Amino acid sequence: MTKTNDRDTRLRLRARQNGGVVPVPFLGRTWQTRGGAYWRRRIGATALLLLLAVVASGIATGFTIGIVGDGHDVVRVVLGVLYVLTAIPGVRTGLRKIAEAPLDDRSTGLPRTFVPNGLLALIIAPYSAAAVITVFLGTFGRDFLGERAAREVTQQISRGGAPPGHSARR
Repeated sequence: MTKTNDRDTRLRLRARQNGGVVPVPFLGRTWQTRGGAYWRRRIGATALLLLLAVVASGIATGFTIGIVGDGHDVVRVVLGVLYVLTAIPGVRTGLRKIAEAPLDDRSTGLPRTFVPNGLLALIIAPYSAAAVITVFLGTFGRDFLGERAAREVTQQISRGGAPPGHSARR
């Protein structure tokens, strides 16, 4: 099974578990009507992501300033640049989260508890900041994260059709 077919299958299963409608993270099933509840949740989700982006960026900035110091030591400046470059995989992770929406890691049923602390928090601060900023910027499209995919799969299910790439079962 290809990755696209697997994704479509997982979306169809999520829809069946939720009364034929694919729920979208933060929005639930309010995306269908785009009423007041939808906009409250969408604005709330965007505000939450902005808060997370500000906090993660502040932490990353503080660590970077601490590493670079006064900027007169070449080794410290190089270490600071390398440290900031850890944001690149964070952007990649953020883009992957946007592309996978409305599916998330929680759909596997496995627990996801991870609290970075100490040295690990130092190492992943630019990564986390970049990932959150990327997802935050993704919320400003016409459709919220995963809303388009949820709409397409929900419409296909309501029409009784198979998603693209699937053959009809006989």
